[in-house]
Amino acid sequence: MKNHLYAILALTATAAAAAHFPNDWENERMIEKGKMRPRTTSYSFRSADDALNGDRTAARMRLLNGNWKFHFTPDAEKRPSDFYRKGFDASGWDVLKVPSSWEVKGYGQPIYTNSEYPFTADEPHIDRTNPVGSYIRDFDLSEDWKNERIILHFGGVSSAFYVWVNGELAGYSQGSRLPAEFDISDLVKTGSNRLAVQVFRWSDGSYLEDQDMWRLSGIHREVMLLAQPRTALNDFAIRADADGRLRIRPRILTDNKNLKNWTLTAQLHDADGKAVLSEPLSIGADEIVNEWYPQRDTVPFGLMETTVSNPRKWSAEDPYLYTLVFTLNDASGKTVEARSTQVGFRTVKITDDGVLLVNGAPVKMMGVNRHDHDHIEGKALTREDMETDVRLMKQFNINAVRTSHYPNDPYFYDLCDRYGIYVMDEANIETHGERGKLTNIASWQHAFTDRVIRMVERDKNHPSIISWSLGNESGTGPIHAGMAGWIRDYDPTRFIHYEGAQGQPEHPGWCPKGNGQIEKWGIMANPDDPEYVDCISRMYASVDQLKGLADAEHITRPIVECEYAHAMGNSLGNMTDYWDLIRSRPNLMGGYIWDWIDQGLLTTNKNGVAYYAYGGDFGDQPNSGNFCINGIINSDRTPNPKTWECKTVFQPVTFEAVNLETGTVRLNNRFNFTNTRNYSIQWNLSEEGVILEKGALTAVDIPAGKSKELTIPFTMPTPKPGKEYWLRLSLHEGRERLWCPSGFEVAKAQFQLPLQSPAEPAPKSEKLKIKEQNDILELKGKDYIARVNRKNGELTRLTVNGEAWIQSPLRPSFWRPQTDNDLRGGRTHQKKKYWKELSGKLKIESVELQETDKYSAKITVVKKADKTDLTLTYTFHGNGEIEVGMDLRSDPSLPTIPRIGFTMGVSKQFTHTTWFGRGPWENYCDRKTGAEVSRYSKPTAEMSFEYVMPQENGNRSDTRWIELSGKGSTLRIDSDEHLMGFSIWPWSIENLDQARHTYDLVEQNFYTLNIDHRQMGVGGTDSWSPKAEPLPHYQIPSGHYSWSFTLNVK
Repeated sequence: MKNHLYAILALTATAAAAAHFPNDWENERMIEKGKMRPRTTSYSFRSADDALNGDRTAARMRLLNGNWKFHFTPDAEKRPSDFYRKGFDASGWDVLKVPSSWEVKGYGQPIYTNSEYPFTADEPHIDRTNPVGSYIRDFDLSEDWKNERIILHFGGVSSAFYVWVNGELAGYSQGSRLPAEFDISDLVKTGSNRLAVQVFRWSDGSYLEDQDMWRLSGIHREVMLLAQPRTALNDFAIRADADGRLRIRPRILTDNKNLKNWTLTAQLHDADGKAVLSEPLSIGADEIVNEWYPQRDTVPFGLMETTVSNPRKWSAEDPYLYTLVFTLNDASGKTVEARSTQVGFRTVKITDDGVLLVNGAPVKMMGVNRHDHDHIEGKALTREDMETDVRLMKQFNINAVRTSHYPNDPYFYDLCDRYGIYVMDEANIETHGERGKLTNIASWQHAFTDRVIRMVERDKNHPSIISWSLGNESGTGPIHAGMAGWIRDYDPTRFIHYEGAQGQPEHPGWCPKGNGQIEKWGIMANPDDPEYVDCISRMYASVDQLKGLADAEHITRPIVECEYAHAMGNSLGNMTDYWDLIRSRPNLMGGYIWDWIDQGLLTTNKNGVAYYAYGGDFGDQPNSGNFCINGIINSDRTPNPKTWECKTVFQPVTFEAVNLETGTVRLNNRFNFTNTRNYSIQWNLSEEGVILEKGALTAVDIPAGKSKELTIPFTMPTPKPGKEYWLRLSLHEGRERLWCPSGFEVAKAQFQLPLQSPAEPAPKSEKLKIKEQNDILELKGKDYIARVNRKNGELTRLTVNGEAWIQSPLRPSFWRPQTDNDLRGGRTHQKKKYWKELSGKLKIESVELQETDKYSAKITVVKKADKTDLTLTYTFHGNGEIEVGMDLRSDPSLPTIPRIGFTMGVSKQFTHTTWFGRGPWENYCDRKTGAEVSRYSKPTAEMSFEYVMPQENGNRSDTRWIELSGKGSTLRIDSDEHLMGFSIWPWSIENLDQARHTYDLVEQNFYTLNIDHRQMGVGGTDSWSPKAEPLPHYQIPSGHYSWSFTLNVK
């Protein structure tokens, strides 16, 4: 067999151009050579105790990760042809860490595209120079592995590779995101051995891997040697239902067909290691190997079966795991090997009216789409990276993940089993650049189906996986229907998902090319989806479109947004709108935010300045720019403001005010399975952010899905003039969890108490002096001098005790630096151009000075432009107060307004910013649910948020007052009754608007302070269509607006 494979390789190298004998990597029918059948992830141990412990370092396993010899060739035609032979001298080769993505190590070019292939589509051919990486790794085998079966395991290699052992071809594989295993027992020897691998960046398999991600290459997951006895439990499938029924289908790999008196036993252990079954299950090995199949019937799934009485059920809320330990004994009763797997008892079901149930309870997917990504290592993630991801998901109340768009490393599923995450496991299939063409071509059937089968076979025993997904954006056709059919028969315990399955041409209401989705049916359905999927899946349906789907009478399956809330840049608005709807409709399953992590690659520019790169930054063509920067966490796995919004929107309990005067609130338990008695409820009462009183309630008994009124025993304070009083409630873990310590905050709410006492007016004890010279109005009060320019009506200068506090004039502003949603979908630079240009087009009509008394004076500025009248007022008081007012009257026919406010430059002596409003992180009118009203203080230099592509940032909504302080001085800004928003940056609006990378930002010698009456939302549906704009109630219609604020010099 090995000689035959070697002959094939030789012919490939010498006759590649022959049309009748294509390259393996350009032949959709050739996807593997010598590769073993897929199987579940497990390790062979020498004892049942070791198997129960589950530490793989005690198993017959040896990692080959580490430094390998490496040679890179930009062109496959020039790749090394004999490096795998014995005695080859690789001493002159480079050293490369495995696992890794070779492009981020300086070999070749990282390429980012969304849906466009990085080469001209001409399947199965690659019309682009094809880089090749050649690897060599020497390893020793000890004597105790001499009589074992030796399996060489590659966790993931992109995109196609050959492997040789000791100069002999072991095989060939495609499929970048699933294991390739080769039985190399006959190729290795005790002592020194050599492993050689040749990896092709592109292959016909690349046509199935057109995902929205960095296109990176190499051995990016673990490489290991796995040993097992010649007769071994090679594979097994588990079904553990919520009612306690446990069924097992084992598979034995053996060279010996005579296994009489060999036995396989299985014992279930609880989380403490205690045996659950009074006697282990047992079956003869020969019954497994020689199982009889009928001609006109089928066999039951379970070869071994029992029922566990009242098992503790697995769910995302209570991810309880049992351990099933297998022991294979020979005819003498000696243990040949032991293996183990985690078992979770749970049942997934969809009701006839389209409700997803887990263990009989309706559940919602508060999920994210997750790519494998590290800001330094590319596609090569460590186990620590994966655990950080899962831990963060749990801490931020995310309960579900879609493995977009390929199977993840097996360890990721182990973590989801342990931590409690519902997983949609997605096949490594996306033909986006060719749409649905390939699923309708029979010659591609094996390439498609192999990816689904291998995914299911590897991951079938993970309780966290509740759904199989047939891939992403690859159209629909007979191949997809066939894959769904195989899964449905092989594993009926999970539901089948595929968003590409849309439209049934045989339906009388069908319209061609999807036109029926909106034009005829008014919703995103045409009019229904093929029967081979179990749910209706859509991407980026707006809130109204999702409502239309939920209320459509002809849709009886559950509805899920497999991608929604496109979180590109400063985005993720209207999450509360989505989830108010989702929670109101039982047939809405929830959704998966696009996406989890910003896919920025840390690099440096030509000046050595570090920044996060996106498409095009490496000279890659074609590219999709910064369309890979869509995460709700940053590229370095730190939370950002969007993460905190998710935590609050997804929180498992809510509080409602019933009667704040008596301290009565209602706690709504939104958990599916969990009583709140193991949590504590903490409360505090604050006066303008200063805590006056606090306490806790413990053992509050509220079953899942129920509500209860509680009395919070605070003392109603006597209000002080101008102060606000807030009651804060929060739910905390009562015990240590895998993902958090005891006391960790899970949910929160706050309520303003109905107490009001007007602020006392400041005494008018200081006279105001007025001077006018050369169109400059100068007003002098206590410790300050202010100047207003008659030519433009701007407050150009504010000097306090000789220090210039305002260093760039106070100007009206109706524009903001464009967010990604503004730029791409909202296209504000075109649609709202009027507002960007308005400040420069407003012409002075009049500037009037009115001395109201010896303590005060008012300047009224009237400006006009086409369709807009603007009146500004400045009221100066000798005591240090300056009231600034704006009255805007714009024609309703004008486009909506990005913002209504002022901007000015303030001195960098103000090193600290304190405010009473929403915070501490940035927030906007459509993304402020997670931001609480309180008193906050931060260094001014930390008030902005640096997005990978610079844009509008750092706003704080619902602000009552701001204090800028430093050098013993304070500039205070108080809102009128309308509240205000503000931001403060070291850059100009123009700089932020034009910059494309953080290194394009140039710090000024002053801070830009923006004070807003209103700012439109950031949007949160998609980033490329008109739906990218904020929802209508988060926009600012053109019309009449009047507001004011007060500057107070201290």
